[in-house]
Amino acid sequence: MSGTPPDIIGSWLHSFEEDTETTAVYRPADHTFRPSRRVRRGLEFRADGTFAELRPGPDDRPRAVTGRWRSPEPGRIEVAFPQGGGTPFELTVVSCAGGVLTIAKSETS
Repeated sequence: MSGTPPDIIGSWLHSFEEDTETTAVYRPADHTFRPSRRVRRGLEFRADGTFAELRPGPDDRPRAVTGRWRSPEPGRIEVAFPQGGGTPFELTVVSCAGGVLTIAKSETS
C-alpha cells in the first residue's frame, strides 16, 4: 500500500453527477447525495489491504464483492479478487482531498 495517501482509506460512493469526461468522482459513503434512481457503485479501501466493491445486485440493492488492494507506486492502485469474484483492475488516483476522491476513467469506461 506504499505511496497511497491515507485519505483513501474508507468507503466511497460514486458521485456520477460530478464526473467529467476523463475523471470519476467518489464521495465518502456518509455524504448527503441527491436522490437518484441510479444505483451508486462504491469502493471501500481498508487499511489492512482488503477491498470491497459495491455493485448493483439482482434487486438493485448494492452487494459487496471483496478482494485485495495495493499501491505499488504513488497514485496507482491495483485491485485483485483472489476468490474469483471479479476481474482484476487498476485505478489511477488523480486526487484525494477534502472529501473527494477523483480517479482517472479508463479507456474502456
